[in-house]
Amino acid sequence: MTWVVILAVGLGSYAFRVGPQLLFERTSLSPRGDQLVRHAGTAALTALIVLSTKQSASGNAPVPTVLAVAVAAVLAARGGSMLRLLLCGGAVYALSTVIIGLAAS
Repeated sequence: MTWVVILAVGLGSYAFRVGPQLLFERTSLSPRGDQLVRHAGTAALTALIVLSTKQSASGNAPVPTVLAVAVAAVLAARGGSMLRLLLCGGAVYALSTVIIGLAAS
């Protein structure tokens, strides 16, 4: 379900960026409006990640969640892209879940 929402937000962000160009070819957004549209997708993704992290950390996978967030935070502090944060954080989460699952059995 989360991936469906992420894709929907991405498509919405794309529509917000392309829509004004298609509808108003002769006019352009103000610099402030352009900045708001540019950062809307990132803000929505950040909100989804925060909510998902909160639910996961309070659920049955707190250790993988904390590890994934820690890796993503380090990458973000070093200027990593959102795609790199998602891929590395997701990989750490999946790997730590598997390792913890194997250790428990």
